Amino acid sequence: MAYREIGAGELNKHVTLRRRDDVPAEDMGLDSLFSEANPRWAKIEPVGSAVYTDSAQTENKITHRIFLRFRTGITTAYEVVHKDTLYRVKRGFDMNGRGRFVVLEVEELGLLKPGGGIYV
Repeated sequence: MAYREIGAGELNKHVTLRRRDDVPAEDMGLDSLFSEANPRWAKIEPVGSAVYTDSAQTENKITHRIFLRFRTGITTAYEVVHKDTLYRVKRGFDMNGRGRFVVLEVEELGLLKPGGGIYV
């Protein structure tokens, strides 16, 4: 699917791209460690109802697309934080194969909690 090129001023949301690693906690749970925090400008748009419905049926929900300047190495271990909202990366790809922008298909997880995650 070809996307329209991002125009001047469309990357208007300040987001933080960060890597999340879960490690065992002392209470038999998990602690999240965040690394590679990378502030960037982005464009965030919700997906259409057909995309959301199809992704929900496969239990791989996609709620938004986030457009960033091109960067390699973004995997499902990454999260995007915009203001107090947390998004988990489900898939990332080079927009139109030109190496100018990357499109992240993400799931909105909700509001951040004081510890930096969505839990507790």
